[in-house]
Amino acid sequence: MDIGIISSRYAKTLLRFATENKEEEKVYKEMQTLAESFRKVPALQQTLLNPVLTDAQKESLLLSAAVGEGEATASTRGFLHLVAQNKRADLMTFIANAYVELYHKSKNLIKGHLVVPAEVSEATQQKLRQMVESRTRSKVEFSTEIDPAIGGGFVLEYDTYRLDASLRTQLAELRRSLN
Repeated sequence: MDIGIISSRYAKTLLRFATENKEEEKVYKEMQTLAESFRKVPALQQTLLNPVLTDAQKESLLLSAAVGEGEATASTRGFLHLVAQNKRADLMTFIANAYVELYHKSKNLIKGHLVVPAEVSEATQQKLRQMVESRTRSKVEFSTEIDPAIGGGFVLEYDTYRLDASLRTQLAELRRSLN
């Protein structure tokens, strides 16, 4: 069976279960943390493939990767137990990412990312967020990054759209047109 099909089925089941338990937002944060753990620590995936580890050890490892020292939701604990019991712990990176995508679709939520050369006011960020929300008719989960290398202006990304109004890009385009 295809990894994408398996992970989306598990993710749909988790979303349905978390919604019934009114924990979908908390589970969303836990799955985001878990997906980020897989990105930051590639050895985590290799560890889950280790046949020497028991299902309980894999479940415990996944729980700590999802919540750290905190307490996991009942939905996440039960789900990770089910995944480990069914020998699917090695697919959790795909399942966590699939859950995040399904959650975004169910809540009509998109990610937005703003890159600026210096700190910008909250009012400016709010105006950009409102502009994106009005164009997409979706709620926007916004993150801001400070990168002095862009020189000036900004880079705004959301959904599949990218607006690069940075000084660095404008200078590069000017160089290309002069050559």
